[in-house]
Formats: sequence, structure tokens, C-alpha cells
Amino acid sequence: MSVQQKAPRKVTVTPADPKYTQKDIRKQHLRVAPYCRVSTGSEEQLTSFTAQMEYYTQRIADTEGWSMIRLYADEGITGTSTKKRTQFNKMIRDAEKGKIDLVITKSVSRFCRNTLDGLEYIRRLKKCGVGVYFEKENTNTLYMPNEMILTFLMSQAQAESESMSSNIQWGYQAQFKKGIVHYNYKNFLGYRKGADGEPEIDENEAPTVRRIFARYLMGQSVGQIRKDLTADGLKTARGGTDWSDHTVRHILQNEKYMGDAILQKTFTLDLFSRQQVKNEGQRPKYYVENAHPAIIDRTIFQKVQEEMARRSSLRKTSSKAKTEQGKHSGKYALSGLLVCSECGSPYRRVTYMPGGKKRFVWRCINRLEHGKRICKCAPTLEEPEVQAAVTAAMNELFRQQTARQTLADCIAAALAGTGDDTSLPAVEAKLRALQEEQMRLFHLAAESGPENTEYDDRISEVNAAMTALLTRKGELEQEGRTDTKCDSRVRFITDTLETTDSAIGEFEDGAVRQLVSNIRVLDAEHLSIRFKDGTEIEQIIECVRRASA
Repeated sequence: MSVQQKAPRKVTVTPADPKYTQKDIRKQHLRVAPYCRVSTGSEEQLTSFTAQMEYYTQRIADTEGWSMIRLYADEGITGTSTKKRTQFNKMIRDAEKGKIDLVITKSVSRFCRNTLDGLEYIRRLKKCGVGVYFEKENTNTLYMPNEMILTFLMSQAQAESESMSSNIQWGYQAQFKKGIVHYNYKNFLGYRKGADGEPEIDENEAPTVRRIFARYLMGQSVGQIRKDLTADGLKTARGGTDWSDHTVRHILQNEKYMGDAILQKTFTLDLFSRQQVKNEGQRPKYYVENAHPAIIDRTIFQKVQEEMARRSSLRKTSSKAKTEQGKHSGKYALSGLLVCSECGSPYRRVTYMPGGKKRFVWRCINRLEHGKRICKCAPTLEEPEVQAAVTAAMNELFRQQTARQTLADCIAAALAGTGDDTSLPAVEAKLRALQEEQMRLFHLAAESGPENTEYDDRISEVNAAMTALLTRKGELEQEGRTDTKCDSRVRFITDTLETTDSAIGEFEDGAVRQLVSNIRVLDAEHLSIRFKDGTEIEQIIECVRRASA
């Protein structure tokens, strides 16, 4: 049996098209897109940025077979992340749409300083037939046999960024230790950069800051302050008039307004994500005292922090509340002041419509929600009658000799904030009166012991008035004002106090918040009103109409 022999194997080779070889790449007609980037906005970098754009425009014009599609350029953008590189991302999208044949850039580090991101974008471009030509490395990614060399080049660029970032962080830490503070004046209401490069108080904006602190200590909520600022058209640090609760709260908590600065409140989590996180102990913090001029007195600032802590710690007073957290309300002066003596629960304002006529009454929350099961005897009080009783008690306080100076101080502080043309003697007289009141309150607070906080609010108010007057004094000294209009008003009020019985005609929320500490409802006919100077007056409720309990 014969063995059949196999025919010889024949291989036919079809040569590669020369137009696709690297040697002949420049002979094709290519739609070229240069990419430029600088990482900072410094003058030196911007000069380099302009030079790059001019260079590529000229080079493409001089190269046969090349035509510029458009130039993509990111200015003042980091190379470690592509999130904010709008031009880079647009270039990738245009390439994937088939608008670009070749991307040309100065070096690997100009294209990307993140190895993983860089390889991902190179692969995306290569997939749609677009190469990236790095001039410094003389490399076209479309004709690289493997990615090993490219990975090495990009790793070098990433390592360079990491080294620079480490050096920058070390520099910041060294500045922190020396107490060097960097200020962002665009978001720093009340301050501007002075001629010497240091921050100085902007007296056009500082009154807004003082107003925010004063209103908060007077009992207003953050929401009320925000609404008033917006309604009055006062400008934020960025020049807008649309205030937010966050902005107001940030000002109240910013230690820079008392002249100090906390450094490294936040830090960058890593080089590539650039996520800013709150420093809760992961890094050291640095506290710099007296870093710049203060707008707010240190004592007032501390009292505001205490008040914020007190409000945030309020517990719910209603069993129907969804959370255990209470909420401070500054809408009505009696809210939080009027308390049931039987169960200790606050009173709430309630609207009735008997016969279609609106009536406002105050009722114990426990009695309102649970009836007589928890609070058996708490009366329902007509609002006009409660207001009349509180007003009468305040008038009784003013008739007492020890309260007359307090009233004069309050009037002087109020006049100081009206914007009238006051004179230096008037302001100095008010300051002396407030200093005396401050010392009296300090002695009373010291005698009552550290556990007693009944004088804290009044001390805060006196401190706020003193700060406003000191500011006004400085303004008058600069203006050289000698007008005695306010002097005569203060003398008239003081003389009236000495010769007649003081009398407040109607209930006034601001005065109640500043003077009254709490009001206990003893029964349907009696209130016990305690003032912030320690005076307690039992006042009869003159009943015009009694609401049924």
C-alpha cells in the first residue's frame, strides 16, 4: 500500500499599507488637536500657557498634511485629576465622535499626572484610532508595541506630583507653626486686605457682622436673622443679597471675628481625589490668638457659642414632636419664658376663632396635649392680659431706684445704635454707665456661684452694647464730630426718670427679651416675673375676659 505525500504548504503575504507605518504617519492628512495645560494662575505659568498656544498654532500651520481642528487648553488646573479639566474632557468626547485624528501635547505630565487615569484615556483614544504624540518623549501612543514604556513615563509624572504635593504640605505645616494665617477675603465678610498686606476691618461691612451677633443674643433665631438681612438688602461677603442659614451660622461660629484663627480646620484627603474633609483629630490644629483686629468682643463671641450650645441642646417640649431635639423659637417673646408652675412645661400660643373673631391665648403644652391627666390646674391666659401684666411688672421694676440706671443704660445703648449724630461726651457717658453695670453684674454672678447662670444673658447684652459704643466712639474720633443732639436727648430722658414715674405704654418684644429671665404662671390671676438682674415681682393679671381652662 503506497503512502500519499502531502503537498507543500504555501503562504502568501499581503504587505502592510505604508500609510499606516510610523515612518509615514506625517505624510497623511491628519486632523490635529493640540492640548495645553498650566497648573497655576501665576504670571510665569500664564506666560508659558500663551507660549504653548502660539507654538502649536504655528507648528501645525507649518507641517504639511496637518490641519488644526481646534486648540484645547486648561488654565490653572491640576494634572492629577480630570474632573475640572473641561477642555480635556471635551477633547476626549470630540475624539470619540471622530473629529480628531491626532492629539499633540508637550509631554506626558501635561497630558496627565495620574497613571491610572492616563492609561484609561490613552486606551479610549486608541480604541477609536486616535493617537497621542508626546513631543518631549517623542512617542506616539498609536504605534507603541506595549504600554510598559508609557506606564513608566506616567508613573514618573505621578511621582513628581506626589513629591511636589509633599513639599507644599510641608511648607504649609511650617507656616502653621509660625502662626501665619492665609485669608480668603472673598468669603470673609467685614474684612479687606490692607495696604500692608494684613487684614483690616471694612467699616462698610462690619456693622452687618455686629448686627448678626447682637440679634442672636437678643433671642432671634438664625432663620429670623437671615430673613431680616435679606429683607433689608444687606450684602453677603460675595456681594449678593440672598442670605442662607448656613452663612449666618458660619459667621456666628467663626473665631476670626474675635481676632483669632484656627489653622488646618480641614485638609485634603489625597492628591488625586482632592476631597476636603473636616479635621476631627486626624491632623494637628493650630490656634493663633490676636491674629488680626477683632470686630466682635471676645466675651460676646463666647456668649454666642454658649447660646448656640444651649439652643442645640434643647429637648422637645411636646410629646408629638418627631425627634427628641427641641427648637428655639424667636417669633414670640413669651415663647420659652412663660412656664407652668405646676408641671414645669412651657406655654404655647394658640389661636381661637369663637364667633369668627380671632383670639390669641397661651396654654400649658401638657394641658393642651393631655388634658387634666398630667396637669390639672394650669389656666388658659388671654395674650393681651399676659402682655399687660408683664408691662406692668416692668414699669414696677423701673420705679425702683436700683433699676433706673439699668433703664438709662438700655436707652443709651439703643440711641447709640440709631445712627444719630452723637457726640463723644455722650458716647463716653454711656460707656461709663455700662461699665458700672457690667461690674455690678460680675459681682452678683460671682456671689451666686458658678452653677448660677441667671446673669449671663444680661452680661452678654451689656458687653454687646459696649462693643457697639466703642465702635461708635472710634468713628466719632475719626470724624471729629461735636454735635450735642444725642447729649440733650440723654439728659432729657435721665431728667424725666428722676422727676417722674417711668412708664411703658405697651408690650415690646425686644425689651422683654432683654430684661425678663422667666415668667411662672402661679394661677389664673398671678404671674411671678423674674428679671435678669435678679429682681422678682409677683404681678396680678387684670382680667378683662377669662378663658375657660
